Amino acid sequence: MAPILKIPLEDEPETELVSLKDCAATQRALDYYLKPSVSQHVSEKKVFQVCDGLSQEEALVHASEYLQCAIASTLGAAEYQQSAQRDFLMGILFFMESSKQLVDKAIDAQQLPAS
Repeated sequence: MAPILKIPLEDEPETELVSLKDCAATQRALDYYLKPSVSQHVSEKKVFQVCDGLSQEEALVHASEYLQCAIASTLGAAEYQQSAQRDFLMGILFFMESSKQLVDKAIDAQQLPAS
């Protein structure tokens, strides 16, 4: 094998790159190719999305209904469990029932007539 010879590099390319470093056109090109576009909106794929025009009262009513479904599901699952697993589900059930009571109280407070 032939030995690898060291070839001296010229200083011109380095000075050329240094002069391009502060160039506005270079900065625009780097921004264009390397930075994400500000105008592009990345849309997330969501399974569940709340519509924009939903009032606070409607949101609370829906939350209460979802909590009621979760309570029924958890209670049904707890019936088939024993010991620690059942206790765990009953603990979750307690938190969901408490949350539902708070949501229902907020709904009732909104429905009171203004005095």
